Amino acid sequence: MTTTTRLFNRVIAILLACAALPLTISAQAPPSSGVLPEGEIHTRITTSRIHRYKVAVASMPAVSPSLTDSAEVLRRIRDIVIADLDFSLRFELMNRRFDELTVAALESAKGSVDFRGWKATGAEYLVAGSFFELGGKPVAEIRVYDLGLEDLVSLKNYTVSFDQWRLVGHRISDDVVLNVTGERGVATTRIAFVRDHPENVTEVYTSDYDGYGVARITNENTIVKLPSWSPDGARLAYTAFKNIVTDPDLYAVDLATRKVSLLHAALGVDMVAHWCDRNGFLAFSSGVSGNQEIYFLRPGETRPNRLTFSYADDFDPTWSPNGEELAFTSTRAGNPHIFLMGADGLNVRRLTFESRNTTPRWRPLPYGDKILVTSEIGGIFQIAIIDTNGDNFIQLTTRGENRDATWSPDGLHIVFASDRRGGRGRFEVYTMDWDGNSQRPLNSSWAPGKEPSWSPYLDR
Repeated sequence: MTTTTRLFNRVIAILLACAALPLTISAQAPPSSGVLPEGEIHTRITTSRIHRYKVAVASMPAVSPSLTDSAEVLRRIRDIVIADLDFSLRFELMNRRFDELTVAALESAKGSVDFRGWKATGAEYLVAGSFFELGGKPVAEIRVYDLGLEDLVSLKNYTVSFDQWRLVGHRISDDVVLNVTGERGVATTRIAFVRDHPENVTEVYTSDYDGYGVARITNENTIVKLPSWSPDGARLAYTAFKNIVTDPDLYAVDLATRKVSLLHAALGVDMVAHWCDRNGFLAFSSGVSGNQEIYFLRPGETRPNRLTFSYADDFDPTWSPNGEELAFTSTRAGNPHIFLMGADGLNVRRLTFESRNTTPRWRPLPYGDKILVTSEIGGIFQIAIIDTNGDNFIQLTTRGENRDATWSPDGLHIVFASDRRGGRGRFEVYTMDWDGNSQRPLNSSWAPGKEPSWSPYLDR
């Protein structure tokens, strides 16, 4: 067997492990306490600490006659606000309890809000507003009221660009979340993923969190895998088979300029990069030593620091939210399992013990209490979560094959790849609540996508 052939075989093996593809190793049965029949996921998750504020969204009329022809777009902006607030998990939308005629009958104009009528709907907060023309441009004036105090919480004007009207709705939603809860919303975040092209080519794409605004990011014309966002959301790291088919390296693309830069290149497999939110350290795995080991790069540096020294393959690193630990996948126990270690590579301990588990992703702050994994259950890969102390392994998905899950920046949502609609191996991108509820595809019609990654908060 030639050196090139051996290297190629190692590349394929690591790719299969990182992508959680079924291998020929027989799987052990997962713990029975963690396997859930379809439709019962919510019964095994403890009650969330999230407080849901009761909110109503009033009609938002166009008060300037010049905007009459734009009434449909303006209505859609309000619809986006309602959908975003509902998705956020921070609100109970009272609009679901009454029809639009009831909404229209309640006064919400500035200076004449029917506080008694709105409170009678059960709402604690009211989002109201109107569209008007200012300086020849359409403007949305959005007001948020505390109905209990009968007081104005916030007032803000948004210039409406009709070629980016969806983004206007998302900005309004995120501001409502911030003003009511004090926490940032995810409506203006984006999701990166990989799509297959003909001739064994894959490229990185991004979309809004709700599946709209799809944009192609890379033009490598080769195999591209595993996009990962920088902490500021300005760049995406990814693995590309750019020079030699058996020697994938790490690259980053600047999303503003589309300029591509080399992050790390060494003989062997360099892949699965993950930036630390706290300090910008970039963790990844490399096969330069002969087997996969975990390294990290400090910002601005090119010489990596090695963290693991194992006879087995260590890969798939993910930083804890405070940057003091990493979770990673290792074959040191035979089948791939999840391990934890300190940021210095010390205090290594095993997290999972049953079946096969890969692609750990640590839940962001203010939680940081759970880790997502892709776990083989009943011969097929599913998404599960486990406490950082190894307790409470909970299966979140049951339909089709599901893999490669990552968290939204608020830790309340999960994005993952599933083939439940496309058929065996034909993946598309899905989202779900952190507890496994509300699983939904990004697109109403089937659209290919895999290896998703949710962006940090973005200033858009």
